[in-house]
Amino acid sequence: VIDSSDKRRLEESGSELRELLAEDKLGGVPLLIFANKQDLLQAVPADEISDSLNLSVIKDRVWTIQACSATKSDTGEGLHEGLEWLVQNVTAK
Repeated sequence: VIDSSDKRRLEESGSELRELLAEDKLGGVPLLIFANKQDLLQAVPADEISDSLNLSVIKDRVWTIQACSATKSDTGEGLHEGLEWLVQNVTAK
């Protein structure tokens, strides 16, 4: 989960993600990234976060970035879609 409203931590998040993806035990595991807090004015859009994290270079697994707002209207906007994607891609393995 990425806090879309905190631009300063995107670089740190990218470093942490690269470390996790280097773990042998996680090889080939589908990757879902939630770009949270999209309801805030200062939120970085999911496509810009994808560019910032350089996600396009990930070739050893399927991945997606899902814009969401976990507290929006008590529905958790975007959460359901992300989890559906995850279920489809985990069961496809």
